[in-house]
Amino acid sequence: MAYDQLNTDREALFAELLAAFGRRDNDVISAAMRPDVVLVLSGSSPLAGTYRGIEELGRFVVALRAVLDTGRHEVSFEHEGDQMIVRHQVAVHGPQHIAAMILRQRFTFDAPSGKIASITVEPEDRGLFDYVVHSAISDGKVSSLSS
Repeated sequence: MAYDQLNTDREALFAELLAAFGRRDNDVISAAMRPDVVLVLSGSSPLAGTYRGIEELGRFVVALRAVLDTGRHEVSFEHEGDQMIVRHQVAVHGPQHIAAMILRQRFTFDAPSGKIASITVEPEDRGLFDYVVHSAISDGKVSSLSS
């Protein structure tokens, strides 16, 4: 029964983070993370890479917000020990493109604090994601990040 509550709490945290992302509330996002959080986005887009710590993660979130619409799309959850895997329908925006796709996010939690220790982000269609993000950066919609 404790695992069910833990899983429910983690899903509620994801919903809270999603709402905070939409309303640009970086304080809520930062409060859910360990100070040494690590985020990895696979691919070849200028946003791809490894981000370490709250400050780098914050810059990534700001840049991602320029190209990603989370809306109120379908979300599903799987739980494996200290990890929660989220499959989330999103829209990625470029200057001439809006691409709907699934974004797979693996959150690893720090058991003592309950905070997020790491996040791995994998677009379902990495090639399309990378192409649209490249287009948005070429168009000046979002700044390139250097990790």
